[in-house]
Amino acid sequence: MTFLRLLSVLKDDILLPQPIDISVHKPPLLLPPTIATFVSKATGIDSESISACWSLLKEEVWSLPRPELSMAEEGLFRDNGWKMGLTSLTLYPPSHECQNRHCTRATPLKKEEPRQTVVYTLGHGALPAWAVHIYCPDCNTNYHHNYSVQAGIRTYYGDTPNYIQIGEHQFAERKLIAMWMSLMLLAWVSATNCAKMYDMALSEQQQCDFADGGWQFGCVLTTDHVWDAFVTLTLLNYHNRKDTCLQVPHTGAQRDRFTAAMRARNCEVIEEGQDEIGHCCDRCMRTLTRPDGTEYDVQIIVGDGLNMGHYRCQATHCTRELSNNRHKFCPEHQSQAGICAIVGCEAPVIPEKLTCVDPQHAEMEHLHFECGRAAFTLCDRLHKHRLAHPSAPAENPVDDEGDDDDVRRNGRGFGMLA
Repeated sequence: MTFLRLLSVLKDDILLPQPIDISVHKPPLLLPPTIATFVSKATGIDSESISACWSLLKEEVWSLPRPELSMAEEGLFRDNGWKMGLTSLTLYPPSHECQNRHCTRATPLKKEEPRQTVVYTLGHGALPAWAVHIYCPDCNTNYHHNYSVQAGIRTYYGDTPNYIQIGEHQFAERKLIAMWMSLMLLAWVSATNCAKMYDMALSEQQQCDFADGGWQFGCVLTTDHVWDAFVTLTLLNYHNRKDTCLQVPHTGAQRDRFTAAMRARNCEVIEEGQDEIGHCCDRCMRTLTRPDGTEYDVQIIVGDGLNMGHYRCQATHCTRELSNNRHKFCPEHQSQAGICAIVGCEAPVIPEKLTCVDPQHAEMEHLHFECGRAAFTLCDRLHKHRLAHPSAPAENPVDDEGDDDDVRRNGRGFGMLA
């Protein structure tokens, strides 16, 4: 049984070195020497018997779906396959044939470029793997595991894969990315802490010494990897719902690769609303009647009391993007950064302050920041941290009556821009 399971995960590795006239839809007559040697060491079967077993069982091997290997079987790859260039997981393109409908090539693609990678999984920790790119010389298309590249454009395949590329040499399992997204949305876990939690609890770095297998880099997960995973899976799911394919530039910095795709998605939300906007039912909507007899619909909006807007230029009605999220103004209105923050005042600011030399404006700035350090604000924050979830009931509501109301009104009565 081990013979069948090991070979069933190596089907693509068996096909790649075969002659070009061998069909990719049927098992070849012979095993590549490297794979035959690995299976012989892993199972204890001599080389001659390996060839005989393959002749008898190759059809059964080819019909088996990819199995979920046990820890013992993963150990066979670690002990016998890593140094031979064989891993339990090798990420190939979906097909060994050119998928460009305008290409006339009918034979399998054999020009490959293997690359060492790390795959972060939920059940088996961080695994060493190979990512193989296959090139079609007829139409100049390079096929990767998640996407194809032609003329500098990366086009993702239609279905969301089980392993998603999140870095130059890093992939993550889709179930693991979904867990990170749930932690962010429900438990308020940051991307940094998602990465630290995985490295400490799930990566199994102690059992996976990648250097012994000749891997040139380790398996430490970074914050950028988590964010890239979040963005990539979100965009892929969105395009799957729209029955379209995600296209992004293949060149340039990773941090800028998905900017245009995210901007297009945001514009669609602004113009058409969220996907759930078309929902209405008797529980969330009421039909009311005006005094003149006309009817109108009312829907309830539920929030947690916080309204966090996106980063935007502080100039009135400006919709241009900021060159840096730490800036207050876009490049066109950057000159306003040196103007007093009080509405209607055009005087220059004091260094390291937001207001000018006017004592009243300075006092307004002081009260503005004191509001954030007031006792009622700190009590509200402490109370929210005690809740297990925003939907949890408030057991000890904060008393908003008394002197705190005076502080609240005094701190919010000024026309500050920032």
